[in-house]
Amino acid sequence: MRRLDASLKSLVNSMLVEYDPYSTVKLALVLMTASKLLKAAQKAWMHRADGLNGLYQWLLSSIAPLLKKLPMVKNQLRGEMDKLRTDLHKDITKDITVPCIKLPPSGQAESSLLELMKSRQQLDTQYWMPGKITGAIYHGDRDYMGWIGQIYGMFAFTNPLHMKLHPATRQMESEVIAMVLGMYNGPAGTCGAFTTGGTESILMAMKAYRDWGRAEKGITKPNVVCCTTAHAAFDKAGQFFGIEIRKAGFADDEQEMDMQQTRRLIDSNTVALVGSACQYPTGSVDDIPALSELALAYNIGLHVDCCLGGFLVPFMEKAGYRTKHTFDFRNAGVTTISCDPHKYGFAPKGASVLMFRSVELRHAMYSFATQWSGGIYATPTILGSRPGGVVAATWAAMMKHGEAGYIETTKRIVGATREIGEGLAALDGLKLVGRPEVCVVAFAGKAGSDINCYSLCDAIKQIGDWELGTLQNPAAIHLALTLPSSRNAAAFISDVKKALALLRSDPAKWSGGTAGLYGTLSKLPSAFIEESAKVFLDTMTECVAEAA
Repeated sequence: MRRLDASLKSLVNSMLVEYDPYSTVKLALVLMTASKLLKAAQKAWMHRADGLNGLYQWLLSSIAPLLKKLPMVKNQLRGEMDKLRTDLHKDITKDITVPCIKLPPSGQAESSLLELMKSRQQLDTQYWMPGKITGAIYHGDRDYMGWIGQIYGMFAFTNPLHMKLHPATRQMESEVIAMVLGMYNGPAGTCGAFTTGGTESILMAMKAYRDWGRAEKGITKPNVVCCTTAHAAFDKAGQFFGIEIRKAGFADDEQEMDMQQTRRLIDSNTVALVGSACQYPTGSVDDIPALSELALAYNIGLHVDCCLGGFLVPFMEKAGYRTKHTFDFRNAGVTTISCDPHKYGFAPKGASVLMFRSVELRHAMYSFATQWSGGIYATPTILGSRPGGVVAATWAAMMKHGEAGYIETTKRIVGATREIGEGLAALDGLKLVGRPEVCVVAFAGKAGSDINCYSLCDAIKQIGDWELGTLQNPAAIHLALTLPSSRNAAAFISDVKKALALLRSDPAKWSGGTAGLYGTLSKLPSAFIEESAKVFLDTMTECVAEAA
């Protein structure tokens, strides 16, 4: 061993005989950096579903932070962001009432405040009432929404954190969870938690898997495997909790999660898989039974994201429709499911349920501070104090509709979704992206049709005043059907047909707008796109009077 060490020492010294100590250290640093870059590039190659394009985007994103520090780039970026901020201010000020940026010297009369709030309520209802927007408002009947608001107000000051102080609120919360578990065929031992929305439910599920993996398997660098179509909340969970989010691609236009890629991405640090029922971007239900088999084979968790379709998919079979794949606890490998009553359950915003197959897994979601000077502190989810009003209103919404009511609304929404899907598939030059099997229709131009879907989106807006969503990777148009929009299915197909004719008559006219924006953004690395997102988020909370 000593002889080998001496030989290696002699060889290395002879190779570096012409290098001074500084050059030797510099060479070592260069080699170390090159090694790290190669390792990261290999990781990008292995874990990105889009191959060469993923590697290219990784390299571009790696260089972008350095480019942003160059004076020329910094000045150009500042100018573009100032322009974006100005455009956003114009958009948000068109409906503004008199700004109130300081507390009034004395309290205002309730009657005058009520009149002001009525006018502000009118501003917040004018855009969705015609039923021509994607998602956002799921019920739309003013009388029903007023009744829900009345229930909410009755419990607005209760707090489920103080369960002894508010026993009725605690009871309603537990009953909402139990009813949702029943909808998803939860076997004995299943349990859940009430959260503020799909994002919190997803965050809490991922936190549970991270802690479960550490406690049961000693995993300190956890990863979760999902599809590129999985909701962005999984990326947020990765950022918040230090989880690597690995993304499998999809095989065809139906955009089901690719099982071969999924299997390749699983390793000894994988704590969970993720499937969607249905996916937010394109509406397909992933192959949950196949994911279930993988989860059981590798002894890992499986989360099913039913946040969007939560109060549709459980009722589809009784409404006369079927999903391609089963999605609930009937699959033995499913360990958590997230479901949002505040969408198609027609509860007020701030209502989601996270379901667990076992109490033991739910324990991994909890947070404790047992040595705090204020006493023992324990909470099930992110929040400490929680709004009791939304709990009571969610319970009331579910009781009012009942199974029969949800079957009826499922018939209307799924029926309209499939009607639009069939109508768009029959139009020359268009193709469906994903499967319109639940509540989402996504579509784009066929290859060789020269139809830019972003240009088409702008034309549909002009023809019928539709506010649609736009997708990327791949480019497509997105419509999430709700009760208000479900009554406009035939009108939507007609408006798309007219928009196609308008687009074909003068393609150059529609090359700007959304098409121009996405054409530019698609060429930029994430670090530059994030600057635009920062401006947008800053503007959301900025008082216009302060910004003027």
